[in-house]
Amino acid sequence: MDTAKSNQKIKSRSYGEGSIYQRKDVRWVAKYKDDTMSKPRYLYGKTESEVKRKLRELKRDAARGIAECKKIFFSEYAEKWLYMFKLTSVELSSFDHYEMIYKNHIKPVLGDYQLGSIRASDIQNLINKKSRDYSYPIVKKIRSLLAEIFQYAYTEGDIAKNPVDNVVLPKKGLFKPSKDILVLEDEEVRRLEEVAKMQTKAGHPVLTHADLMVFIVHTGLRCGEVLALKWSDIDFSKRTVTVSKNLTRIKEREQGKSIHKRMNYVKGTKTESGKRVVPLNSKAVEALKHLQAIYKEYGITSSNVASSKNNTPLNNARMHRLLERMLKHAHIDKPLTIHQLRHTFATRALKAGVAISVVSKWMGHANISTTYNTYIHVLESERAEAETLLEAM
Repeated sequence: MDTAKSNQKIKSRSYGEGSIYQRKDVRWVAKYKDDTMSKPRYLYGKTESEVKRKLRELKRDAARGIAECKKIFFSEYAEKWLYMFKLTSVELSSFDHYEMIYKNHIKPVLGDYQLGSIRASDIQNLINKKSRDYSYPIVKKIRSLLAEIFQYAYTEGDIAKNPVDNVVLPKKGLFKPSKDILVLEDEEVRRLEEVAKMQTKAGHPVLTHADLMVFIVHTGLRCGEVLALKWSDIDFSKRTVTVSKNLTRIKEREQGKSIHKRMNYVKGTKTESGKRVVPLNSKAVEALKHLQAIYKEYGITSSNVASSKNNTPLNNARMHRLLERMLKHAHIDKPLTIHQLRHTFATRALKAGVAISVVSKWMGHANISTTYNTYIHVLESERAEAETLLEAM
């Protein structure tokens, strides 16, 4: 090889040193990658000296950042991000959920790690383990929250890369199966309705608010939606209920941190599809009118459909205790929740022949695929019965 040409060749740089070149548009580019990075970073400038300076600064900051982050515990860094940034960017009820995900699933595993020492393999091990014990939606939320925390650390220059970028969710079939959907059979619904009419020897209702459960069985409303209902949302002449709000319990906070107290919090529905008008059948109308009569007897004048005797709104805990007592009176031995009364409504509607698109709107689902995936067992059962009838023709 000619010596002159050999001397003109650009000496190749060692791994992690970076490379500098000029593009056709005359801009200069510095390419940098070290053993902590999955992808190279590109720096741009008008002159070669400018990109060389940027490259030196990047290498210096990366070295300093990694050294400093090795002294910071992940829990300290994550909680600073949670209470300084996440708390102010989402609904308070949503933040309570993020905080629960962090405290129950992330902090116990990664909290004592130093921020800069956490690798993709550490997070992948966490995700794999959680997938054996929890459902896909929960594990997906764990990964998403971790991705946000580490992305913030990356954009702040506190870590050289986001380790969650290389973390994958296992196939859905590997997750813990979701619990079977429990619903009330028609006879059990009738028994629940009878409990709402039960009276003491003095002629008072045994359970003051039992009609609320009957109402849910016949409308499919969420518990929080019923708790947020006003009597003005009920149109008895048109036999409809307008759903536009949701009541939830959120933690009271001082400087971001919870103080172990909860308060009622009314907000709009989770999605636009949650705002809807649901028809009332005769059973739902009967339940509401019976409830009005009870309220009149006790002097309850609140505008809330779900009101206590002292005219304050009911909460989730009281509603769940009410259902437990009703199931006991009705001799229904099933571990039912209020949400499964909602499932009961949808299942009965589909079995009665109501189109799935209509049921989806009544339920307030964001899209019909949610309805289909939740109640596919009902649809398949109805299809099997139809095929049997066809065979008998």
